[in-house]
Amino acid sequence: MEPCLDGVHEEDRPIVRNVVAVLQVIKKDPLFTTWTCHVAKGCYIVTAYIDDVDCEFTARELQTLHDVNPLRVTSVAIQRVGTRLSLKVRVSDRNEPIIITETEVVRVRKRSRFA
Repeated sequence: MEPCLDGVHEEDRPIVRNVVAVLQVIKKDPLFTTWTCHVAKGCYIVTAYIDDVDCEFTARELQTLHDVNPLRVTSVAIQRVGTRLSLKVRVSDRNEPIIITETEVVRVRKRSRFA
Protein backbone atom coordinates (compact mmCIF):
# COMPACT_ATOMS: atom_id res chain seq x y z
CA MET A 1 0.00 0.00 0.00
CA GLU A 2 2.85 2.42 0.74
CA PRO A 3 4.34 2.83 -2.78
CA CYS A 4 1.11 4.41 -4.00
CA LEU A 5 1.10 6.92 -1.14
CA ASP A 6 4.44 8.52 -2.05
CA GLY A 7 2.94 11.94 -2.85
CA VAL A 8 0.49 11.92 0.08
CA HIS A 9 1.45 14.10 3.03
CA GLU A 10 2.15 12.27 6.30
CA GLU A 11 -0.88 13.87 8.03
CA ASP A 12 -3.23 12.80 5.22
CA ARG A 13 -2.03 9.20 4.93
CA PRO A 14 -4.35 7.69 7.59
CA ILE A 15 -7.44 8.97 5.77
CA VAL A 16 -6.24 7.76 2.37
CA ARG A 17 -5.28 4.38 3.89
CA ASN A 18 -8.75 4.07 5.42
CA VAL A 19 -10.39 4.84 2.06
CA VAL A 20 -8.31 2.11 0.42
CA ALA A 21 -9.14 -0.32 3.24
CA VAL A 22 -12.87 0.30 2.79
CA LEU A 23 -12.48 -0.17 -0.98
CA GLN A 24 -10.95 -3.59 -0.33
CA VAL A 25 -13.77 -4.80 1.95
CA ILE A 26 -16.80 -3.00 0.50
CA LYS A 27 -17.80 -6.14 -1.45
CA LYS A 28 -17.61 -9.76 -0.34
CA ASP A 29 -15.65 -10.82 -3.42
CA PRO A 30 -12.43 -9.04 -4.39
CA LEU A 31 -13.69 -6.55 -6.95
CA PHE A 32 -10.91 -4.04 -7.43
CA THR A 33 -7.85 -5.27 -9.31
CA THR A 34 -5.71 -2.15 -9.09
CA TRP A 35 -5.94 1.28 -7.54
CA THR A 36 -4.04 4.53 -7.78
CA CYS A 37 -3.76 7.67 -5.73
CA HIS A 38 -3.28 10.83 -7.77
CA VAL A 39 -2.18 14.02 -6.01
CA ALA A 40 -4.14 16.98 -7.40
CA LYS A 41 -4.40 20.59 -6.32
CA GLY A 42 -5.95 20.59 -2.86
CA CYS A 43 -6.98 16.94 -2.91
CA TYR A 44 -6.08 13.33 -3.49
CA ILE A 45 -8.01 11.25 -6.00
CA VAL A 46 -8.12 7.55 -5.14
CA THR A 47 -9.22 5.51 -8.17
CA ALA A 48 -10.06 1.81 -7.92
CA TYR A 49 -10.35 -0.02 -11.25
CA ILE A 50 -13.02 -2.68 -11.65
CA ASP A 51 -12.76 -5.63 -14.04
CA ASP A 52 -16.30 -6.91 -13.63
CA VAL A 53 -18.49 -4.63 -15.75
CA ASP A 54 -21.68 -6.25 -14.41
CA CYS A 55 -21.11 -5.18 -10.82
CA GLU A 56 -23.44 -2.84 -9.03
CA PHE A 57 -23.09 -0.57 -6.03
CA THR A 58 -25.75 0.40 -3.55
CA ALA A 59 -26.15 3.86 -2.10
CA ARG A 60 -25.21 2.42 1.29
CA GLU A 61 -21.86 1.16 -0.06
CA LEU A 62 -21.05 4.53 -1.56
CA GLN A 63 -22.15 6.23 1.67
CA THR A 64 -19.79 3.91 3.60
CA LEU A 65 -16.91 5.31 1.56
CA HIS A 66 -18.06 8.84 2.30
CA ASP A 67 -18.39 8.04 6.00
CA VAL A 68 -14.67 7.24 6.30
CA ASN A 69 -14.30 10.96 7.01
CA PRO A 70 -17.36 13.04 6.05
CA LEU A 71 -15.48 16.35 6.28
CA ARG A 72 -12.55 15.29 4.10
CA VAL A 73 -14.11 12.84 1.60
CA THR A 74 -15.73 15.32 -0.76
CA SER A 75 -17.05 12.99 -3.46
CA VAL A 76 -17.52 9.35 -4.40
CA ALA A 77 -18.25 8.62 -8.05
CA ILE A 78 -18.50 5.71 -10.46
CA GLN A 79 -16.92 6.46 -13.82
CA ARG A 80 -16.66 4.61 -17.13
CA VAL A 81 -13.83 5.50 -19.49
CA GLY A 82 -14.12 3.45 -22.65
CA THR A 83 -14.73 -0.09 -21.43
CA ARG A 84 -13.03 0.39 -18.07
CA LEU A 85 -15.13 1.01 -14.99
CA SER A 86 -13.67 2.76 -11.97
CA LEU A 87 -14.69 4.12 -8.58
CA LYS A 88 -13.21 7.52 -7.74
CA VAL A 89 -12.98 8.95 -4.24
CA ARG A 90 -11.85 12.55 -3.79
CA VAL A 91 -10.21 13.35 -0.43
CA SER A 92 -9.33 16.95 0.40
CA ASP A 93 -5.86 17.55 1.76
CA ARG A 94 -4.93 19.12 5.10
CA ASN A 95 -4.66 22.66 3.67
CA GLU A 96 -8.12 22.82 2.13
CA PRO A 97 -10.73 24.63 4.21
CA ILE A 98 -13.55 22.48 5.50
CA ILE A 99 -16.92 23.86 4.47
CA ILE A 100 -19.86 22.91 6.65
CA THR A 101 -23.42 23.83 5.82
CA GLU A 102 -26.41 22.68 7.75
CA THR A 103 -30.08 23.28 7.28
CA GLU A 104 -32.62 22.21 9.81
CA VAL A 105 -36.39 22.42 9.43
CA VAL A 106 -37.78 22.84 12.91
CA ARG A 107 -41.44 23.33 12.21
CA VAL A 108 -43.68 24.04 9.26
CA ARG A 109 -46.62 26.14 10.25
CA LYS A 110 -49.64 26.66 8.10
CA ARG A 111 -50.85 30.20 8.20
CA SER A 112 -54.19 30.30 9.95
CA ARG A 113 -56.57 32.95 11.10
CA PHE A 114 -57.92 32.96 14.61
CA ALA A 115 -61.33 34.44 15.28
